[in-house]
Amino acid sequence: MLPLCLPAPCTAAASKAYIIMFSNQHKALYLLYFVMLLLVVPHAGFSGDVDCWWRWSDYILQEGLPNIYQFPDVNYNPLYPYVLWLYTKLMGTHEKIMHYRHALKGFTLLFDFAGAFAAVSLAKGKERRFMLALLLLFNVGYMYNTLAWEQIDAIYTFLGFMAVLLALRGNTVVSVLCLLLALNTKAQSIIFLPPLLLLWLPQWLRSARRQVVPALGIAAVVQVLILAPFIWFGSVNYGPRIAQINLHAADMYPHLYVGANNLWTIIAPDSPLKLLESWTDLAVAHGLTYRQWGMLMFMAASAVALLPLLALAWRSWRANRLLERSELALVLLSFGIIPLLSTYFNTQMHERYWHPAILFLAAYAFLTRRYWLYVVLSIAYFLQLESILHYLELRKYTVLLFDKYFIAGLFTLLIVGAMVELYWQALRTLRASGQRATDTAPSVSPTQAAPSLS
Repeated sequence: MLPLCLPAPCTAAASKAYIIMFSNQHKALYLLYFVMLLLVVPHAGFSGDVDCWWRWSDYILQEGLPNIYQFPDVNYNPLYPYVLWLYTKLMGTHEKIMHYRHALKGFTLLFDFAGAFAAVSLAKGKERRFMLALLLLFNVGYMYNTLAWEQIDAIYTFLGFMAVLLALRGNTVVSVLCLLLALNTKAQSIIFLPPLLLLWLPQWLRSARRQVVPALGIAAVVQVLILAPFIWFGSVNYGPRIAQINLHAADMYPHLYVGANNLWTIIAPDSPLKLLESWTDLAVAHGLTYRQWGMLMFMAASAVALLPLLALAWRSWRANRLLERSELALVLLSFGIIPLLSTYFNTQMHERYWHPAILFLAAYAFLTRRYWLYVVLSIAYFLQLESILHYLELRKYTVLLFDKYFIAGLFTLLIVGAMVELYWQALRTLRASGQRATDTAPSVSPTQAAPSLS
């Protein structure tokens, strides 16, 4: 087996592989493109979100980072407030914080680029990696969230993606840490936990306490360090406030949907079908609230989507090995489907919550050369965001392309197609791995059998 080649900070060899993934000329072009994006899109953003960034930053300037949760409308987990704190240190005054508020997207843009580099690390060939990274970085659907909307979904998306790649490499300690940082960025990162457990558990069962204890121990220490300023150094203990933000997030927008064109758009009271009579997700139908029905549908669909990954994890545990390169496509597709199902079936979903699926389906496309899911999602996601933000200021947004039922239909077809693709990929993968298991017996340790991703 060839050694694993992906950005993994745990080994010098992996770090060196990451550095040489692109030539110096490629790195220079990426840097120029990064600067160009910041220059050509200097002012944009969804006003409701951008206003939050500068108001929260201004409050940090006045009251200090530990007291940020005293501000009534702060509803984000602690990691991004640290970014805003650094921003206030760089700006120094209220006037500069207000004037340069759009510059904050430069930090998030780093994660868009890092996500693209991580995705192409699965492909072979330096030139192909360079072109595939550009294919993702020139994708308006992928870049819109950061450049036009000025949101931060790229941060937790990258961290979730790295958690998967590191788990595939056998480094569950840093993988758990990446998921922890993602959760401290946005709570919706929790959707990555069930499939990640399917990657972690076989390794933890094989290694007994050698991986699970360090993974959970380091995660606990890091979590305490992240929360420490807000618990011990503020005017009061804001730990309960942070817990309340996470435990009662579903109470913030008790609506069928909040921008996302999904299943609830199709059956809402104003839809042609008119299957529902109320806009609140607390309304009851057949003994359950709409919110509970949404969660039930999501969990059922996720169980179907993760069944092939469960079978793959079972086989890897029984064979005492890590997943092989030929099995990575199934893993990436499984992770790419979960954000789609979450945003499609759950109530209260924002239009941006489709975002993580793009990175996983892009990586799947780069690995398998099957691009149709990535292309359809990119188009649907761009139409979804532009139909709300109107960044391009087109003359008409009442045309079919921006119709919410058309966009909801695109996502419906995408999910159906993705599930078909998933089980087609599962049959090929499981049949091939089963054939290899009968032909050869494992002769190396799981660490030595790490798959090549390059």
